[in-house]
Amino acid sequence: MSREQLAAEAQQAGRNAIHNLMWMGKHPDRYDRDKHEEMVAYLLLMIRFANYEMKNARRPGRTSVGSRTKELLFSILPIRKRLSKGDISLG
Repeated sequence: MSREQLAAEAQQAGRNAIHNLMWMGKHPDRYDRDKHEEMVAYLLLMIRFANYEMKNARRPGRTSVGSRTKELLFSILPIRKRLSKGDISLG
């Protein structure tokens, strides 16, 4: 399984886990209450894993050059705007 497929499946599992947690809150009579804590713990684990995979996918080397360039450019622009107001001299 490629890294992209793993990340996509982790994101889908995270979305499904969020849906399942909300469903469990709305329909407490439709599942075994004895297993409630275990099921919630598992779903929260899936959500944490999905968040980890999303953050991991944005690490250097895992994003396209264009998206990384845009990210850097937009992080520099607000600094440049503050500096151009004359508060701090550039040279």
